[in-house]
Amino acid sequence: MAKKKKIILLTTLVAVVMTTVIGVLVFLLNPRDKEQIYKILVIHSYKEGYSWGEEINKGISTGFSKNHLNVSLKHFYLNCEQLNAKSELAILYKLLEEQKENKPDLILVEDDQATFSLITCEHPFTKNIPIIFAGVSYLNYDILIGHNNITGFECKKELQKCIDLARSISSVKYINVVIDSTILGKASQKEIIEQWKQLPASYKTDYKLRFISPRDTRTFNVLFQFRYAQNDEIFILPRWDFTTSLFSNISNRPFYSLCNEGIGKNMNGGILGGIFPTSFQQGYDGACLAADILLKKKVITHVPLQYHASKPVYDWLQIKRLDLSPSSFPPESYFYNMPAFEKYKTVIIIISVIVAILLLTACYMLIREYIKKKRIQEQLFSNQQLLYQVFHAINFYPWLYDPNNEIFSFDKRFFSGTDIPFIKSPQIGKEEILQRIHPDDRENINAQIRNSIKHPEKRGECEFRIGNRNDKFEWWKIAFSAITTSSEKAPRICGICFSIEEVKQHEKELIIAKDMAAQAELKQSFLANISHEIRTPLNVIVGFTNLLTDNDDITDEERHEIIQTINKNCETLLKLINDILELSLLESGKIELQKEFCNPHVLLSRLIEQFESQKTENVKFKLSTPIHPVIFKTDEIRLKNILSNLIHNAVKFTHEGTITIGYKTNENKEIIFFVQDTGCGICEKKLLVIFDHFYKEDEFTQGSGLGLSISARITKLLNGVIKVDSQKDKGSCFSIIFPLTKEDKAENPKIFMDTYSPKPENVPKADRYNNFQKPCLLIAEDIESNFLLLQTIIGNKYNIIWAKNGKEAVDLFKSETVNMILMDIKMPEMNGIEALKEIRKISSDIPIVMQTAHAFDRDREIAEKAGCNGFITKPINPQILRDMINRFINIDSYKRTNN
Repeated sequence: MAKKKKIILLTTLVAVVMTTVIGVLVFLLNPRDKEQIYKILVIHSYKEGYSWGEEINKGISTGFSKNHLNVSLKHFYLNCEQLNAKSELAILYKLLEEQKENKPDLILVEDDQATFSLITCEHPFTKNIPIIFAGVSYLNYDILIGHNNITGFECKKELQKCIDLARSISSVKYINVVIDSTILGKASQKEIIEQWKQLPASYKTDYKLRFISPRDTRTFNVLFQFRYAQNDEIFILPRWDFTTSLFSNISNRPFYSLCNEGIGKNMNGGILGGIFPTSFQQGYDGACLAADILLKKKVITHVPLQYHASKPVYDWLQIKRLDLSPSSFPPESYFYNMPAFEKYKTVIIIISVIVAILLLTACYMLIREYIKKKRIQEQLFSNQQLLYQVFHAINFYPWLYDPNNEIFSFDKRFFSGTDIPFIKSPQIGKEEILQRIHPDDRENINAQIRNSIKHPEKRGECEFRIGNRNDKFEWWKIAFSAITTSSEKAPRICGICFSIEEVKQHEKELIIAKDMAAQAELKQSFLANISHEIRTPLNVIVGFTNLLTDNDDITDEERHEIIQTINKNCETLLKLINDILELSLLESGKIELQKEFCNPHVLLSRLIEQFESQKTENVKFKLSTPIHPVIFKTDEIRLKNILSNLIHNAVKFTHEGTITIGYKTNENKEIIFFVQDTGCGICEKKLLVIFDHFYKEDEFTQGSGLGLSISARITKLLNGVIKVDSQKDKGSCFSIIFPLTKEDKAENPKIFMDTYSPKPENVPKADRYNNFQKPCLLIAEDIESNFLLLQTIIGNKYNIIWAKNGKEAVDLFKSETVNMILMDIKMPEMNGIEALKEIRKISSDIPIVMQTAHAFDRDREIAEKAGCNGFITKPINPQILRDMINRFINIDSYKRTNN
């Protein structure tokens, strides 16, 4: 019976072989016309292997096949991201020169860069060979003039549809358009602006359009913008480059694109999606049009420019990364990288059941095959040992990984190099070796090995850190490739590894040196800015002072105007010095906060009084406060500094209209201070850098550019947030937001008192000392020029006694009858604070006003705690000094008392 079956099987086999041979002979001997083969040159813009290029090539092949056209395709990859314009033209010209011996029948060119460079390279082929471009987003129509042999497809960029698509998925308020300074980047920015202008008015009201240029922005600011974007922000890419994915993949908000670049199969380019043609559609359209032209169905000179058909396209990887619901996307959407299980869930379940049945049926056969493979593997492993001998004399260590058993095999010297204990065999389990590798590097190595198993034709390499017995990590590098055999389930991986610790150390040293150089450059820039800002007012002060000294022909009116100019520049110089000192405290981290209850109404009223004299006649101050006052706990001195900087800027840039200063509360339990003006305003694109050091909207306006930077940093120290809303030529509104607590909301009547107004019982009476014809002032000042200045300002209404240090001031107070004391803080032998404490031991009601050249508000706190009645800061303002003296000594009342 068995013999009969063999005979039947042999007869059948002979019949099949004879039939096949006869068919081949008939085919070869039958005369037929040779079918024409068209030569097609395909030029790609990007480097070979770019992710969506596979889809484009698939579309090209499908298009020609559908039209039954026999073609020979030659692909060339320009790699424009790594070339400048001149290099692109030279490479393409050389490419066309090389085709002279084998002239193509038609040229297909993909995407913008290759299209522009090909047409402008001025090779004769560009005017006499049919050229069809596809996937062009920003076509320069001027370069087509004189080229009747060129036509193709554009990608229609539809900003409005992209916005509608985005808001159907999530809330949108801010639309950030990512651009760059390249030619295509500028063209895309221009087109976006034109489309924005044509949108309905409701879009311009509901959304804010902003442009971001990562290449022109500091790295930290760029990363911060993308990583911590608000929930109502989206990003739109008019065009894509390979650096975009570095930022988009760290952002918590979606990136949309107006073109089909940067999104495709097996690519994580960071783009969620958009409305544009798929890469397959791009290649397919170009191939179909090429087929029509080659088959004479169409004449290229009569074919107008066309648009690719667009559809909603998304990347499944980004959908999952952003945790979006697939059900919210349009039903006609096309998804890249969607897992097969999602696409064919029902089919997969059915197939899985069938496979399970087949697996059970074939279990016995697989066991037998496994035993056979095992023997082959052992034999092959034995042969590999011979290869390891080659590496004994060098510091490269060969290794082999068996994915079927998850076992690594190393050269014995590897164990001594890494301090991994060698017990009996050079084989180590995968989990054991991964435990030795740094946690941050494990996933990378796993991914590289999996990729090598999946794509055996590709070579791989990666760097990692491996620990030794001392728990110290050392940098190593591995290079590997897969070994495939027909008898193995998965290919084995073989490679070499070697230490790169010294290389990494050199890299660290270079990074440190680079950082030091950057810090030195920053310091140099800081000094240059400060030098300019100091010399500007100083030049005015010195120049006008010399003019007053040397020129006797100046009129009283001119003299008054010159003195006002000198005073104004002195104030500018003083503010600059204060800003620098405040900045130094912030940079050193030594600034201390003293939080006390603050009455915002009183604080804002005093600030308006302070700046009333600095504004122009056409500007009016307005105070806006709630009906029910709020008291909250904060560092009032620091808050005053912040508001002073904001009001100073409002006064500087507002020449007519109003400046509204006030505060309010909201439902989020926050108090909001605001300074709103009707001045010149700020451009929207400059709002992001307005709080940087030395930034000024107008470079020709006097000022250091430190005020807003300092205000922002102090606000952050106070747990607050500073915001700005501005429109060019309409005005600005700066807001400072602080959280309120239950303690802040408590209404305490005592807190509402104006703590700056002197209480009657604390103001000493002038008639306490009536032994002299004139009141007596004791001035404690160690610098003679400062004493002479005070003496000149006070005049001859008072008897003046001069103490040159704190100890002498105490002695004179004991021996002389004094009505008031002006005390400097920093003096030799005994400083002003110590002298103040000694005098307070003798008298608790003598008026003592402290004066200092220190710019820090903590001097005021120390002096007030020691018992001073007033405080005045150098440089001395004559009117403020006279008012301070009159506050404690009423000269008219004093004369009446003595008379």
